[in-house]
Amino acid sequence: MAALGQCEFVLVGTSHPGNIGAAARAMKTMGLSRLTLVAPDCEPDAQARATAAHADDLLDAAQHHERLADAVAGATLVLGLTARARRDGVPALDPEGAAALALAETGPVAVLFGRERTGLTNAELGHCHRLVHIPANPEYPALNLAAAVQIMAYTLRRAALAEAPAPVAMPAEPPASGRHLEGLFEHLEALVAASGYAEGGNAELLHRRLRNLFNRARPTADEVNLLRGVFKRLQRRLPSDD
Repeated sequence: MAALGQCEFVLVGTSHPGNIGAAARAMKTMGLSRLTLVAPDCEPDAQARATAAHADDLLDAAQHHERLADAVAGATLVLGLTARARRDGVPALDPEGAAALALAETGPVAVLFGRERTGLTNAELGHCHRLVHIPANPEYPALNLAAAVQIMAYTLRRAALAEAPAPVAMPAEPPASGRHLEGLFEHLEALVAASGYAEGGNAELLHRRLRNLFNRARPTADEVNLLRGVFKRLQRRLPSDD
């Protein structure tokens, strides 16, 4: 299924090789093949291959990155699996809603899965346009990594097989990629610092909220370029440190 081919599963900081193999197996059973590992605390060893069963090809073809920003640089939609149903105003979807959005996307989609014990950090969730919350038993929401991968992979496949998937409104132009947005965020942080706006306050929280604002809006590349043009003009009018 062509729609599934644009979906990439990104495992961040995985600490157990068996979980990498189990994730690869879960993906392959549902027709997904794009696996990326970001700063893992282990390597896909013999145990990973044993757990992967006949999904060794996914392990061999997996992309490796040290920085999450590099892993999602080309994605126009980034979804982050988290136990938190909501964070700093970032919209949260259930797996079905996330699958519908992913399959309607015209560009590459990255689905992020965090560490076995602690999940994704606030900074990592800051790369996400939408969160995905699996509504597990609130008294025992202890889904392991491979189970979360299997649920998301199954939901994507089920949506792709549906005869008439629910329509999802999409912008006329494709949203900016992760690479474009990172450039905008860096430019905005520099402008905030030069203006002195964050002095005496929580700069980290401010930047996280600004990221979330633009991630919710999902601007196009042209809109990002427009904003950066405005930022450049403003920077010229700010007093120099010299």
